[in-house]
Amino acid sequence: AAGLSAAMYGERQFVLDEDAVTEDPFAKERGEMKLARGEVPAMTYVEPGLEITTIEVPAMGDLKVWHNFLHQLQLANGVVVLRGLGQAAWDKDMYLFFNDLWMEIIEVVDARPMFIINIAKGDVRSQQCTLAAFADVSLATPDATFGFPEVRLGGLPAATACAMTKRLSDESVSRLLTTGESIDAREAQRLGLVDFVGDVETELSRLLYRSCKPKVTKVMYRPDCERAREQLES
Repeated sequence: AAGLSAAMYGERQFVLDEDAVTEDPFAKERGEMKLARGEVPAMTYVEPGLEITTIEVPAMGDLKVWHNFLHQLQLANGVVVLRGLGQAAWDKDMYLFFNDLWMEIIEVVDARPMFIINIAKGDVRSQQCTLAAFADVSLATPDATFGFPEVRLGGLPAATACAMTKRLSDESVSRLLTTGESIDAREAQRLGLVDFVGDVETELSRLLYRSCKPKVTKVMYRPDCERAREQLES
Protein backbone atom coordinates (compact mmCIF):
# COMPACT_ATOMS: atom_id res chain seq x y z
CA ALA A 1 0.00 0.00 0.00
CA ALA A 2 1.13 3.52 -0.75
CA GLY A 3 1.40 6.00 2.05
CA LEU A 4 3.67 7.73 4.51
CA SER A 5 5.36 5.84 7.33
CA ALA A 6 6.91 7.54 10.38
CA ALA A 7 8.07 6.62 13.90
CA MET A 8 6.94 8.65 16.89
CA TYR A 9 7.06 7.96 20.65
CA GLY A 10 7.99 4.31 20.08
CA GLU A 11 5.12 3.75 17.63
CA ARG A 12 5.14 3.64 13.87
CA GLN A 13 2.59 5.70 12.00
CA PHE A 14 1.33 5.02 8.49
CA VAL A 15 -0.79 7.48 6.54
CA LEU A 16 -2.88 5.73 3.90
CA ASP A 17 -3.34 7.56 0.59
CA GLU A 18 -6.75 7.75 -1.09
CA ASP A 19 -5.53 6.03 -4.24
CA ALA A 20 -4.18 3.10 -2.20
CA VAL A 21 -7.67 1.87 -1.20
CA THR A 22 -10.97 1.49 -3.02
CA GLU A 23 -13.05 2.97 -0.20
CA ASP A 24 -12.84 4.82 3.10
CA PRO A 25 -11.34 2.30 5.60
CA PHE A 26 -13.38 3.87 8.41
CA ALA A 27 -16.66 4.07 6.48
CA LYS A 28 -18.57 1.61 8.69
CA GLU A 29 -17.41 3.09 12.00
CA ARG A 30 -17.39 6.77 11.04
CA GLY A 31 -21.01 7.36 12.02
CA GLU A 32 -20.38 6.18 15.58
CA MET A 33 -17.06 7.95 16.07
CA LYS A 34 -16.92 10.80 18.55
CA LEU A 35 -13.86 12.80 17.64
CA ALA A 36 -12.74 16.02 19.22
CA ARG A 37 -11.56 18.92 17.12
CA GLY A 38 -8.31 17.95 15.35
CA GLU A 39 -8.50 14.26 16.25
CA VAL A 40 -7.78 11.60 13.62
CA PRO A 41 -9.26 8.07 13.63
CA ALA A 42 -6.66 5.32 13.50
CA MET A 43 -6.36 1.55 13.33
CA THR A 44 -3.69 -0.04 15.52
CA TYR A 45 -1.75 -3.11 14.43
CA VAL A 46 0.47 -4.93 16.89
CA GLU A 47 3.21 -7.17 15.48
CA PRO A 48 4.49 -9.61 18.12
CA GLY A 49 8.19 -9.50 18.93
CA LEU A 50 10.57 -12.32 18.04
CA GLU A 51 10.66 -15.47 20.11
CA ILE A 52 13.68 -16.01 22.38
CA THR A 53 15.47 -19.34 22.80
CA THR A 54 18.49 -19.71 25.10
CA ILE A 55 20.72 -22.75 24.66
CA GLU A 56 23.69 -23.67 26.85
CA VAL A 57 26.24 -25.56 24.76
CA PRO A 58 28.65 -27.77 26.75
CA ALA A 59 32.10 -28.43 25.35
CA MET A 60 31.84 -32.03 26.57
CA GLY A 61 28.79 -34.25 26.40
CA ASP A 62 27.49 -37.58 25.17
CA LEU A 63 25.76 -38.06 21.82
CA LYS A 64 22.35 -37.42 23.35
CA VAL A 65 23.43 -33.94 24.47
CA TRP A 66 24.68 -32.99 21.02
CA HIS A 67 21.70 -34.43 19.21
CA ASN A 68 19.45 -32.43 21.54
CA PHE A 69 21.40 -29.27 20.67
CA LEU A 70 21.02 -29.98 16.96
CA HIS A 71 17.30 -30.69 17.41
CA GLN A 72 16.78 -27.41 19.31
CA LEU A 73 18.40 -25.47 16.48
CA GLN A 74 16.23 -27.24 13.92
CA LEU A 75 13.11 -26.05 15.76
CA ALA A 76 14.23 -22.58 16.83
CA ASN A 77 12.88 -19.34 15.37
CA GLY A 78 13.54 -15.72 16.17
CA VAL A 79 16.38 -14.85 18.53
CA VAL A 80 18.65 -17.68 19.73
CA VAL A 81 21.10 -16.95 22.56
CA LEU A 82 24.03 -19.38 22.78
CA ARG A 83 26.22 -19.77 25.85
CA GLY A 84 29.23 -22.06 25.59
CA LEU A 85 30.19 -23.99 28.71
CA GLY A 86 33.52 -25.56 29.68
CA GLN A 87 36.35 -26.92 27.59
CA ALA A 88 36.75 -30.16 25.68
CA ALA A 89 39.39 -32.80 26.44
CA TRP A 90 41.44 -34.16 23.53
CA ASP A 91 40.09 -37.38 22.04
CA LYS A 92 41.15 -37.96 18.44
CA ASP A 93 38.35 -40.41 17.65
CA MET A 94 35.58 -38.19 19.01
CA TYR A 95 37.26 -35.15 17.45
CA LEU A 96 36.69 -36.52 13.95
CA PHE A 97 33.10 -37.35 14.78
CA PHE A 98 32.43 -33.86 16.13
CA ASN A 99 33.87 -32.28 13.01
CA ASP A 100 31.08 -33.95 11.01
CA LEU A 101 28.49 -33.00 13.62
CA TRP A 102 29.54 -29.34 13.59
CA MET A 103 29.21 -29.33 9.80
CA GLU A 104 25.60 -30.43 10.19
CA ILE A 105 25.04 -27.78 12.86
CA ILE A 106 26.41 -25.07 10.56
CA GLU A 107 24.10 -26.22 7.75
CA VAL A 108 21.09 -25.95 10.08
CA VAL A 109 22.14 -22.47 11.21
CA ASP A 110 22.41 -21.32 7.59
CA ALA A 111 19.00 -22.75 6.73
CA ARG A 112 16.89 -21.65 9.71
CA PRO A 113 15.32 -18.16 10.16
CA MET A 114 17.30 -17.33 13.29
CA PHE A 115 19.08 -14.31 14.71
CA ILE A 116 21.90 -15.82 16.77
CA ILE A 117 23.61 -14.03 19.65
CA ASN A 118 26.65 -15.81 21.11
CA ILE A 119 28.12 -15.03 24.52
CA ALA A 120 31.75 -16.01 25.08
CA LYS A 121 33.24 -16.05 28.57
CA GLY A 122 36.60 -17.30 29.80
CA ASP A 123 38.76 -19.59 27.69
CA VAL A 124 36.97 -20.56 24.47
CA ARG A 125 38.81 -23.37 22.75
CA SER A 126 38.61 -25.59 19.71
CA GLN A 127 35.20 -26.22 18.16
CA GLN A 128 33.46 -23.96 20.72
CA CYS A 129 34.85 -21.07 18.65
CA THR A 130 32.34 -22.09 15.99
CA LEU A 131 29.58 -20.52 18.08
CA ALA A 132 31.21 -17.09 17.82
CA ALA A 133 31.99 -17.64 14.13
CA PHE A 134 28.44 -18.32 12.91
CA ALA A 135 26.65 -15.92 15.29
CA ASP A 136 24.94 -12.85 13.87
CA VAL A 137 26.16 -10.93 16.92
CA SER A 138 29.19 -12.17 18.84
CA LEU A 139 29.65 -10.89 22.41
CA ALA A 140 32.65 -11.53 24.67
CA THR A 141 33.70 -10.60 28.18
CA PRO A 142 37.03 -8.76 28.56
CA ASP A 143 38.67 -11.91 29.99
CA ALA A 144 37.60 -14.16 27.09
CA THR A 145 40.28 -15.82 24.96
CA PHE A 146 40.03 -17.90 21.78
CA GLY A 147 42.35 -20.56 20.41
CA PHE A 148 42.88 -23.96 18.82
CA PRO A 149 45.48 -25.85 20.90
CA GLU A 150 44.54 -29.15 19.21
CA VAL A 151 46.37 -28.16 16.03
CA ARG A 152 49.62 -28.82 17.90
CA LEU A 153 48.45 -32.42 18.34
CA GLY A 154 47.44 -32.92 14.72
CA GLY A 155 43.83 -31.78 14.99
CA LEU A 156 42.23 -29.80 12.17
CA PRO A 157 38.93 -28.02 13.03
CA ALA A 158 37.63 -28.10 9.46
CA ALA A 159 34.04 -27.15 10.32
CA THR A 160 35.14 -24.24 12.48
CA ALA A 161 37.52 -23.02 9.78
CA CYS A 162 34.65 -23.02 7.28
CA ALA A 163 32.44 -21.01 9.65
CA MET A 164 35.21 -18.55 10.51
CA THR A 165 35.66 -17.51 6.88
CA LYS A 166 32.35 -15.65 7.18
CA ARG A 167 33.91 -13.32 9.74
CA LEU A 168 37.69 -13.48 9.36
CA SER A 169 40.08 -13.05 6.48
CA ASP A 170 41.82 -16.13 5.07
CA GLU A 171 45.08 -14.85 6.54
CA SER A 172 43.61 -14.59 10.05
CA VAL A 173 42.03 -18.05 9.86
CA SER A 174 45.32 -19.53 8.65
CA ARG A 175 47.21 -17.89 11.49
CA LEU A 176 44.87 -19.21 14.18
CA LEU A 177 44.77 -22.75 12.77
CA THR A 178 48.51 -23.16 12.21
CA THR A 179 50.12 -21.56 15.25
CA GLY A 180 47.74 -22.86 17.92
CA GLU A 181 48.22 -19.59 19.80
CA SER A 182 45.33 -18.05 21.71
CA ILE A 183 44.10 -14.47 21.24
CA ASP A 184 42.34 -12.23 23.72
CA ALA A 185 38.91 -10.66 23.29
CA ARG A 186 40.21 -7.36 21.93
CA GLU A 187 42.30 -9.09 19.29
CA ALA A 188 39.32 -11.28 18.40
CA GLN A 189 37.28 -8.10 17.99
CA ARG A 190 39.96 -6.55 15.77
CA LEU A 191 40.01 -9.66 13.56
CA GLY A 192 36.21 -9.79 13.32
CA LEU A 193 35.43 -12.88 15.39
CA VAL A 194 33.83 -10.73 18.11
CA ASP A 195 31.54 -7.72 17.70
CA PHE A 196 31.38 -6.45 21.29
CA VAL A 197 33.69 -6.70 24.30
CA GLY A 198 32.44 -5.61 27.71
CA ASP A 199 29.36 -6.15 29.86
CA VAL A 200 27.76 -8.87 27.77
CA GLU A 201 24.63 -9.23 29.89
CA THR A 202 23.75 -5.55 29.55
CA GLU A 203 24.41 -5.64 25.81
CA LEU A 204 22.32 -8.80 25.52
CA SER A 205 19.42 -7.07 27.30
CA ARG A 206 19.67 -4.14 24.88
CA LEU A 207 19.64 -6.45 21.85
CA LEU A 208 16.68 -8.45 23.15
CA TYR A 209 14.71 -5.31 23.93
CA ARG A 210 15.33 -3.93 20.46
CA SER A 211 14.53 -7.18 18.64
CA CYS A 212 11.79 -8.74 20.75
CA LYS A 213 9.49 -5.92 21.85
CA PRO A 214 6.14 -5.80 20.00
CA LYS A 215 5.99 -3.35 17.09
CA VAL A 216 2.96 -1.06 17.10
CA THR A 217 1.74 0.65 13.92
CA LYS A 218 -1.09 3.18 13.76
CA VAL A 219 -2.76 3.50 10.36
CA MET A 220 -4.54 6.73 9.47
CA TYR A 221 -6.40 7.96 6.38
CA ARG A 222 -4.88 10.98 4.62
CA PRO A 223 -8.19 12.89 4.13
CA ASP A 224 -8.77 12.64 7.89
CA CYS A 225 -5.27 13.99 8.58
CA GLU A 226 -5.80 16.92 6.23
CA ARG A 227 -9.22 17.64 7.72
CA ALA A 228 -7.83 17.61 11.25
CA ARG A 229 -4.98 19.95 10.24
CA GLU A 230 -7.46 22.41 8.71
CA GLN A 231 -9.53 22.35 11.90
CA LEU A 232 -6.49 23.12 14.03
CA GLU A 233 -5.29 25.92 11.70
CA SER A 234 -8.68 27.62 11.42
